[in-house]
Amino acid sequence: MNSNNYTIVITGLGGQGLIRFLQILGNSLMQKGYKVITSEKHGLSQRGGKVICFLRFGEKIAAPIPIIGSADMIISTEKASILDVLEFAKPDRSSKLIVATYQKETRTREYPLEEDLSIVLNENSDNVYTVPVMPIVDKFKNIKMINTIILGYIARFLPLTEEDLLASINQHFKGPILDLNRKALLEGIALN
Repeated sequence: MNSNNYTIVITGLGGQGLIRFLQILGNSLMQKGYKVITSEKHGLSQRGGKVICFLRFGEKIAAPIPIIGSADMIISTEKASILDVLEFAKPDRSSKLIVATYQKETRTREYPLEEDLSIVLNENSDNVYTVPVMPIVDKFKNIKMINTIILGYIARFLPLTEEDLLASINQHFKGPILDLNRKALLEGIALN
């Protein structure tokens, strides 16, 4: 990790869940003393539309939106959504690509084949990580857990501990949804 700054691009479907993901991650990093700046770019303003979020943190951050080819990490909470943000991957193939196994097929276009998606990802990075979120989603019967599972999974690449993330989750959720998100975070951290 560059000691001056680190850039994360997050994409997926929905909107509110990704914004909350951004808030929890940003809050955790600020509590560790980093300067953090975030922004988001919404697709069609409809529930379930594509959203792209940016989070930059470090010692000195100049702008909220990174330049093309500068992301240290690209996260996709829906498998094919990553295709929309690969332009942010570094040309030296060092960007970490974190891709959830969740797949939302549409009637308006054909979903990419698994082999084709794998080829494209491996052409853009030497660090592709597929996160098996669906068995956990099935276990808890809640699709909304995907973002928190991913949050737990990426902790291994960031200067954050389980306690840092749990503290931030405690500030953003209450009641039964808090308990569910705590469990989802721990499941994500435990993934190989």
